[in-house]
Amino acid sequence: MAQEKSGFALKIFHKILLTMVAVALIPLAGLLYISGYQLEQDWRQNASLNLTLTANGLVGKVNGWVDMNLRALRENATLSDMISMDAARQKPILKAIQGAYEWTYLVFTVRPDGQNVGRSDDNPAQYYGDRSYFRQVLEGRPLGQEVVIGKTSQKPALILAGPIRGAGDGVEGVIALAMQLVDVSQAIVGARIGETGFAILVDQQNKVIAHGQPQRVTQHLQDFSEHPALRAKDSAPGLIFYEEAGKRIVAHTQKTHLGWTLIVQQDYEDAFAPLLEARRNALILIACALVLVVVVAYALSRQLASPIWRLTTIAENISRGNFEVKIVGTGRRDEIGALARAIERMAVSIRMAFERLRKKV
Repeated sequence: MAQEKSGFALKIFHKILLTMVAVALIPLAGLLYISGYQLEQDWRQNASLNLTLTANGLVGKVNGWVDMNLRALRENATLSDMISMDAARQKPILKAIQGAYEWTYLVFTVRPDGQNVGRSDDNPAQYYGDRSYFRQVLEGRPLGQEVVIGKTSQKPALILAGPIRGAGDGVEGVIALAMQLVDVSQAIVGARIGETGFAILVDQQNKVIAHGQPQRVTQHLQDFSEHPALRAKDSAPGLIFYEEAGKRIVAHTQKTHLGWTLIVQQDYEDAFAPLLEARRNALILIACALVLVVVVAYALSRQLASPIWRLTTIAENISRGNFEVKIVGTGRRDEIGALARAIERMAVSIRMAFERLRKKV
């Protein structure tokens, strides 16, 4: 008599159960994955659009403010009194410019040798030949610029400089505007994206001009060259993702006309809150579906496997000579019914064989 092998083996009930669970969950999981992927792409575009629109608005304000000052600089540089490089003739113009633009605290001119000529204030003339914005103009650039710390305000200030050209298009001197960046700073500090988003503006040397969270700036014109968004901007167009203070951050960078960089950043959980909520709901849905599928599959599996178990028990009894056992399921019109009827016929045949054998003995 053959002995049954010991060890674990899946019974028909388990096979039916696993098959039904797999058939139900695989399409559901695939559907959720595809819809989740599409939802993530949509929210990436939404977050990118939100940050980009904010950056466009802020950069537009900065560029508009700068362009207004550049027009004043260039228009006044062409006046004959300015071209004369005569301090007496220049002073009324310089004072008028300072009076017209309230954020301007000094307007002045410099000869090519670096010596100050005209000033909008009454302070004595100074030497400006060593200043970066002055050297930029003498090197042939149409515009010189430098962000400095104002001596009075102790806050970032911008100096714009342009050439004063004579009749032969030669450089007769340089006109410069020194301006407080109050309007620019207010626009940057006041920008908010969601609950955690803010903006940062840095100059060409990545020195902070304005920061949406001033408490993070420990010194004037702090160097932000190591900011992750600035390090990644050349190799990661669009959204930039990085870790900061244990949080995942999403950011976007954009250049101004002066070559400054605007950074708009937001906590990932804030920017993608609807996506994260949708993911949590999807996991809850999968868990509920799994429980429901298992319960239904368990009930159906028992319904399918129970008749087979009973017929197996009946067959065991018949093999031991118990021919009086009642065979159930013979009235069914499916495979289980056919198996029950076959066992019934087998029982009859075995019983008849036993009776013939008994008569011979």
